[in-house]
Amino acid sequence: MVKKQEELQDILVTSKVLENLFGVKDRTIRYLADQGIVKRNSHGKYLLFESAKSYILTLKAANAGKNVKTDDEKEDLDLESERAAHEHVKRQITEIKLQLIQGQVHKAEDVEAVMTDMFTKFRSKMEAIPTKLARRLEGKSRVEIQKLLKQEVRNALTELSTYNPSDFYSDEHISVDSSALSALGVEDEKDGG
Repeated sequence: MVKKQEELQDILVTSKVLENLFGVKDRTIRYLADQGIVKRNSHGKYLLFESAKSYILTLKAANAGKNVKTDDEKEDLDLESERAAHEHVKRQITEIKLQLIQGQVHKAEDVEAVMTDMFTKFRSKMEAIPTKLARRLEGKSRVEIQKLLKQEVRNALTELSTYNPSDFYSDEHISVDSSALSALGVEDEKDGG
């Protein structure tokens, strides 16, 4: 089988043979040769096996909506797409770092520390209510007891609901004036950017 394939690769034909085989005109064969799809030797004859194989691959690719690429072109394309993906990731990292510096995003460990502290304080306040109010509630009416309890719970919840962005700032945070940002061509998110 290998010997027959080698013999097929050596068969040279005229343009007329390829025209009949592919069902195209002479002008199309010349165009395909210029594009490197059909293979021509130095004497103007065409390599039948290589030309037919390449023409079939081109038709398959055209039907699939793709261009036929050589292995070198595929490596170049993969390298280009890898570089583009790498640059995209680098850009995202830079944008996140800028947002971190500006205090627009927070590190997970900073958020965890602040939230743990907030909830620990809240829990302590809630657990302290009975002790704090026990004497004050003695002898009070049901309405007065409810009013005092609601007030203490509301105070604890109000403290829990207060958001202070600076509590979440990381060590990398830098306060930057909005005029300095605009001078650098960066929109300040707080100004509607």
